[in-house]
Amino acid sequence: MTPRLRAESLQLGYGDSLVVDGLDLDVVGGTITAVIGPNGCGKSTLLRAMGRLLAPRGGQVLLDGKRIDRMPTREVAKLLGVLPQSPQAPEGLTVADLGSC
Repeated sequence: MTPRLRAESLQLGYGDSLVVDGLDLDVVGGTITAVIGPNGCGKSTLLRAMGRLLAPRGGQVLLDGKRIDRMPTREVAKLLGVLPQSPQAPEGLTVADLGSC
């Protein structure tokens, strides 16, 4: 099956800390995918990157085969939703954009 969402050689971090290094992940449509691990291992960081809320330091995230960082916000929002524990709007998203979704 072709993945709808894919991470390729993903590197993620904050400040001087590298949290995820070289991760490859495929999320196939119509399936349930679980990300599990101990506190502080990078689960939320990974989800933020996969939802275009955090820019990767290296590698890329693909949505239906397209680089998610090069897709228009409106197109991404039609295909992908992220519901974090602490809601936070993506950078560059205006109040007008939120109202038109």
